Amino acid sequence: MNARKMMIAAAVFAAAGSAFAATDVTGTFEDFTNIPSTKTRAEVVADMNQGHAQNQVAATETEYAEPARGFTSSKTRAEVVAELRDAAARGQLASTEWVEPTTMVAGTHRSREEVRAEAVQSAKK
Repeated sequence: MNARKMMIAAAVFAAAGSAFAATDVTGTFEDFTNIPSTKTRAEVVADMNQGHAQNQVAATETEYAEPARGFTSSKTRAEVVAELRDAAARGQLASTEWVEPTTMVAGTHRSREEVRAEAVQSAKK
């Protein structure tokens, strides 16, 4: 009985996988290689540089947005992290906004083997 259910489940999953494979989930691809360009590469780069200089190019979530020129922070990193933790504790941040800051550690004097041995030792406890 159990083997029969497994065979039926496998057949259903195989059929579902085939159905999903036939679906075009990415949409249609537009081939723009046959459209002639009206600007040279240098002109496009110059336009982008001008847009950045005039703050006309919006930074998206995947880009690094540099701070404004001449900006200097009046707070230390520890103060900013403390404010973030306080705001998170009060529920003022959406769940996707808070990322626990990591502590950056400079180089260590221990070898890789010493670190592994310490990890194994602490796992045994």
